[in-house]
Parts: sequence; C-alpha cells; structure tokens
Amino acid sequence: MADLIIDDWDLVVRLTLGEKIWGLHGDIRVRLPNVVSVAPDLEPWTDLRGWRMAGISFVGHAVLGTRRHGTGYDFCVLHGHQPAVRVDVSSGRFSRLVVSVPAGGAAAAVAARIAAAAGITPSGPAS
Repeated sequence: MADLIIDDWDLVVRLTLGEKIWGLHGDIRVRLPNVVSVAPDLEPWTDLRGWRMAGISFVGHAVLGTRRHGTGYDFCVLHGHQPAVRVDVSSGRFSRLVVSVPAGGAAAAVAARIAAAAGITPSGPAS
C-alpha cells in the first residue's frame, strides 16, 4: 500500500511496485509549502473527480492513477473501502492527491502529521 512520507521539505507518495505498474506513474513529490489543505476522507469513492486518464479503475475495489477533471488532474491510490487522506495542492502537476491508508492507519493522524509538517491546520473529515 502507498505511504505518505515527509522527506525534508517534500511530501512523498511512495508507491509499491504494483501501484507503479498499474497506476502508470512513479512516486510523487510535492513541496510542503504547496500543500493548501489536508483532510481525512472516510468515503473517498464519493469524492473522486473527473475520469480516468492513466491507470486502472475498478469502482469499489481499486483506483490507481491519474484522473482528469475540469480544473486539472488528481492522483488517486484507493484500495477497497479503506479510509484515505485527501491533500489539496496549490501548484504542480496534480491539484489533489487521494491516498488510502491501512484500515488501522488512522487517516486523521496521518492528515494531522502532514498538516503539521506543512504548517497548516488539518481540515475536518471530507465525508
């Protein structure tokens, strides 16, 4: 499962080999000053934007890859019905990252850790 890691001044979405292959993308780096909001997303499937551009999408099972919508691109790594963390970004290739966390991974704790590193206040749950 993908990991959200703080590496110096970057937020890194570290993908597993399978996620890289099926999502048609490598690890993603976002500068922490570009993070504008972070929130746990308890129902990430309802908040997906746009349509699949690259990667796979099996609704309800997995979404891995790039999605395009009216204002840009999102990158999603969703597995089953696990909670996720939603990260909105001000500049760069993607305007939003939505990444599942392990079932016991406490999405709120992961969101709080990222928000603290970015120097912002975490938002409430997205759904």
